[in-house]
Amino acid sequence: MPVLLLSDPGMGKSSLVRGLASAEGLPCETVLGSIREPADIAGLPVVGEAGVVMSPPAWARRLVEAGAGYLFLDELTTCPPAVQAALLSVALDRTVGDLVLSGEVRVVAGANPPDRAADGWELSPPLANRFCHLAYDPSPQSWAEGMTAGWSAPPASRAVAADKLRRQASVAAVVGFLNVRPDLLHVFPRDAVATGGAWPSRRTWDMLARALAHVREDDAAAREALAVGLVGEGAGVEFLTWCRAADLPVPAEVVADPSIVDWSGRPDRTWAILTGVVGHCVALGTVEGWGKAWGPLLHAAEHGAADVAAAAARTLGKSRPAKAKVPARVGKVFGPIVAAAGLGDAA
Repeated sequence: MPVLLLSDPGMGKSSLVRGLASAEGLPCETVLGSIREPADIAGLPVVGEAGVVMSPPAWARRLVEAGAGYLFLDELTTCPPAVQAALLSVALDRTVGDLVLSGEVRVVAGANPPDRAADGWELSPPLANRFCHLAYDPSPQSWAEGMTAGWSAPPASRAVAADKLRRQASVAAVVGFLNVRPDLLHVFPRDAVATGGAWPSRRTWDMLARALAHVREDDAAAREALAVGLVGEGAGVEFLTWCRAADLPVPAEVVADPSIVDWSGRPDRTWAILTGVVGHCVALGTVEGWGKAWGPLLHAAEHGAADVAAAAARTLGKSRPAKAKVPARVGKVFGPIVAAAGLGDAA
């Protein structure tokens, strides 16, 4: 995920990124946008036998040859609008001209606030919305340790491996919250300063759902940094507060025993739980898993949450695997939905 480190000048952003690359034994290519032209980012048009191609710059070719590494886009707020436009495909799609960088290339940007940068520019809304914005303010102790022991050994990562089930649980949390606050799905800021920061969009909510799958539930600092850095402080804090209040159970446990949930409680919590159940069972990709997902939906419908369960049933019906048959009780409880989805062959 592209990350933008924000701090005053001289805080050590460049040293941090070079240290990360050195610790992993990877190359680090630094692109200083203030001295680049758009062609230095997007490539130069070259006429060949196959037609016109965009010849990528040398730094992109070196990263492709290495297969992995760090691309550090330094001084991002000194890039003029034309260069920022050229960086759009680089930041999110890792596309440089006609060259695609490996997924193992980490894209990190560094920037000072525009009013503290040399000839500073506000970030364009499309470019800002492609990054997770992180305030970089290392403590005096970490600076002293770096000066003493060197900058090539940053702290170990706190990220955890994310499988399909963890991803679906994160998606369920985001979807559940936005079902309550649909007005926060896309909130374009009203002033130029705010558009250059983190703000809620369909893209950043999707990025947040994917990123949270790599963070432990008890790592509050990392969860807050991601939420605020991707969807902004207001939406991010509200989302995290909702997650703590909802206290969502593990989807697999709900599938095993739907009675552990009070289905007559808050509709937003019920929606998030059933979304997690559907996502969990669909992620399994099996006929058996799809069939088991109907258990919590039926239980919810029969214990005070018929409307919410019906909405989840529509989503589950659309993901039906080949040769999967609908349990007989489903037709009785969700008759119109089953008929509309063409799921009439009950088991």
